[in-house]
Amino acid sequence: MDIGIIYLLVAFMLLIFLAIKSPEKTKKALRAAGKISLTVFPVLFLIFILMGVTLVFVSKEMIASWLGKGSGALGIIIGELVGSFALVQPAAVFPYAGILREKGADYGSLFGFVMTAILIGGATLPLEIKLFGKKFTIIRNVLTFILMLFFLKTERIIYQIISHPREQADRRKPDYSLLPQQLSALCHRGRLYYK
Repeated sequence: MDIGIIYLLVAFMLLIFLAIKSPEKTKKALRAAGKISLTVFPVLFLIFILMGVTLVFVSKEMIASWLGKGSGALGIIIGELVGSFALVQPAAVFPYAGILREKGADYGSLFGFVMTAILIGGATLPLEIKLFGKKFTIIRNVLTFILMLFFLKTERIIYQIISHPREQADRRKPDYSLLPQQLSALCHRGRLYYK
């Protein structure tokens, strides 16, 4: 069973339970949910259009070269920059990140995109400046960007260790098979002396 259907069933059962227990509070909750839906649905609709455009017009090779495994730190920075200036609400970030993943984006770049879209998002910048002041907002956003870069590099290292433990173990083992021949060659050339 799909997780979305499970969420809908649980929400419907809770709605019935609350309607029986307190009809007035249920009406208030439904009005609040309607207001939130009217705010979120236009943004989600635009994100779905953006996802469709990305699927059709942006090639898999382009996404893979900018945000893929071979992009390294630059891919993480591009993901962070796109997320920082994305004017989307957090609920709309995840479906778009899923499309980018299908197109070949690396998890580190996607992590940067999602985290900065949620934590730095340009949509909330004017409100944050108004509530907390320009200095605080700038310092918080710059520090968040830098910390996300650090967390992303750490996440990429941990992901590589977890996803390829055999390669990591082989990489840590030194190769001692040629050591006797190398020592013998050094001794014969007079570079290594024994007392």
